[in-house]
Amino acid sequence: MSWLHAQEDGYNTPDILEICQLAVDTCFWPLFEVIDGEWIVNYVPKKKLPIEDFLRPQRRFKHLFKPGKEELIARIQAEVDRKWEELLAKAK
Repeated sequence: MSWLHAQEDGYNTPDILEICQLAVDTCFWPLFEVIDGEWIVNYVPKKKLPIEDFLRPQRRFKHLFKPGKEELIARIQAEVDRKWEELLAKAK
């Protein structure tokens, strides 16, 4: 990722590791693999964070935090939760 892309996405380049960790800890970007048809979750957060923790530090998502947009964040959270539960079910 170039500096320019990071600036467009709304975070400072040195913060990319924190942004990536938040993506994983909110289960927006789960870490898993599939080997010979077996689903394996490689990382389960000790405490799953709310999706706002991943979205808020990035300026590209600032429109989601304007008054009246609470339903959008709730829908994003519901979708992340649904996909996470689906992944955990596949990995059993």
